[in-house]
Amino acid sequence: MTQPSIAIIGAGLAGLACARHLARAGLAFRIFEAGDAVGGRLRSDRVDGFTLDRGFQVLLTAYPEAKQLLDFDGLNLRPLYRGADVFFQGKRHLLADPFHHPIDALKSLPDGLIPWMDKWQMLMLCKEASGIRSVERRLPEMETEDYLKDFGFSHEAIDRFFRPFFGGVFLEKDLRTSARMFLFLYSMFQKGGAAIPAHGIQAIPEQLAVALPPESLRLNSPVAAIQPGHVTLKSGEIVKASHIILAVSEEAAFHLLPESVGEKPKPPRGTTCLYFATSDPLPGRSILCLDGENRGPVNNACVLTHAAPERAPHGQHLISTSIIGTPSSAELEEVVREQMARWFGQAARRWRHLRTYQIRHAQPEGRQLHPGNGPLPAMITPGLYRCGDYVEDVSINGALVSGRRAAEAVLSSLSLH
Repeated sequence: MTQPSIAIIGAGLAGLACARHLARAGLAFRIFEAGDAVGGRLRSDRVDGFTLDRGFQVLLTAYPEAKQLLDFDGLNLRPLYRGADVFFQGKRHLLADPFHHPIDALKSLPDGLIPWMDKWQMLMLCKEASGIRSVERRLPEMETEDYLKDFGFSHEAIDRFFRPFFGGVFLEKDLRTSARMFLFLYSMFQKGGAAIPAHGIQAIPEQLAVALPPESLRLNSPVAAIQPGHVTLKSGEIVKASHIILAVSEEAAFHLLPESVGEKPKPPRGTTCLYFATSDPLPGRSILCLDGENRGPVNNACVLTHAAPERAPHGQHLISTSIIGTPSSAELEEVVREQMARWFGQAARRWRHLRTYQIRHAQPEGRQLHPGNGPLPAMITPGLYRCGDYVEDVSINGALVSGRRAAEAVLSSLSLH
């Protein structure tokens, strides 16, 4: 039997996951990546000895697909504290996960950030989400904020905790994201918590890439067009391929697909991340800090070196500050410093600014689940496939699942699955 020619366009997480599954099945393929490294939106940079992710990103260690495909030990994962420090009316209010930090939770019970009944409701929400291991399409479709209100949460709990916490996850503070997605993520936070790779988020795609066959990956190879049976690179080179897998962003896939296929994607969700460094002591935990007043501009901040000292030179701290959206202002850095001075003390005004990332395509507007209560089909037409988090659900887990399902669709077409 002649080995099929398979081209994967894009070396983001979904494309690499697809490649891993094809390699396990013994199939040859070529990956064409437009950038200078693998990872897609999971990229990290080295700046003055600091490791900066392109946007604040974490891995939820309970993700089922991630546990199947990734070597967590090899990623040197550093867990974040299970809970959050909420800044409200000039004070820090600790919300600790009672199942993992019971003493801290008991100590903070008298705290008046949210009403007592909401703390009970959070325990009930844990019970509601406990059995969820995937996005439950059988659940009624509704927006997250409506779900929280119907569940019985007060506006204080929604505005002071859920809006900044999950607003930072969804990159939208209206909480219009599907409640199905919210419950899945809430379950994942409860089961495993969040962690960061010691040497940057790019360690995840690099771990997938290093196991691929030699010569299967071509970097700096942007694709200009696809036609049945072949791929045309921007260099003019034509590559024959009986099976083409689009593992690029939703927008890039739309421009490469025939005009008759698919709808124009909605504008993506963006984020802005400013990194700062200091040698001053920073008390506290490896915990997410939230804007409980929703005044901004910073929605959440984290002293990354409390979790992963490897992210900075010895004796230095690395602080990540995240803004929902991509505001353009010459005063942005100064305004962020002022807010951080309220959160961390006046020494924050002396923090050294390392870099600002404005990421306009941080997430596709795809968290509302697709019509028909399911993911988009992996096969577009015979010989043409797609994968990416927008196909499944917008998460690291969704990207990995979509890569596997694209590989399964190829194998099925070859009667190998």
